[in-house]
Amino acid sequence: MDPLLALLGELGLGVASNAVYDFLKTKLVKAEKQQANQELSNILKLHGVNIDAETVISALASKGFISIDSSHIYAKESISFGSVVGSAVAGNNTTLRTDKTAVVMGQGAYIQTQGNAQMQLNKEGSITFHVGQEKK
Repeated sequence: MDPLLALLGELGLGVASNAVYDFLKTKLVKAEKQQANQELSNILKLHGVNIDAETVISALASKGFISIDSSHIYAKESISFGSVVGSAVAGNNTTLRTDKTAVVMGQGAYIQTQGNAQMQLNKEGSITFHVGQEKK
C-alpha cells in the first residue's frame, strides 16, 4: 500500500486528511523527498485525552502536524492552538477551555490551521485569531 494512503487512512478524519493532503502537496512540490519524509515524521495526535495545566498550554505545529480529536484541553490562564509553519486540526467533540472562555467543537466540527495561523484563548477571556503574524 502507498505510504501516503496508509497515513491518511490511519488518521481517519476527513478534515485532518484534507489538512495532511494540503500540507503534503505543498511540501512535495517545494521540497525534496527526503525533507518531506522527515516532516511527515513530525506528527502529534491526541485522541480521547484530558490535558490540564495550571497556567498555559501552547499547541503550535512548527514543521509538522498536530491533530486533536475527542479531547478536553484545559489551562487556567490561556491556550494557544495552531501552526507556525506546519498544520493543525482540532475538533470532533473537542473542548479548549480556560477559566474565562472556551471553544467547544461538537461532532464533526473542526478548527484547522495551516502555515502561520493561530487561535489564542487569552488570559482576560477574549479569543483572538492570528494569520501571518510574527510570533513574539
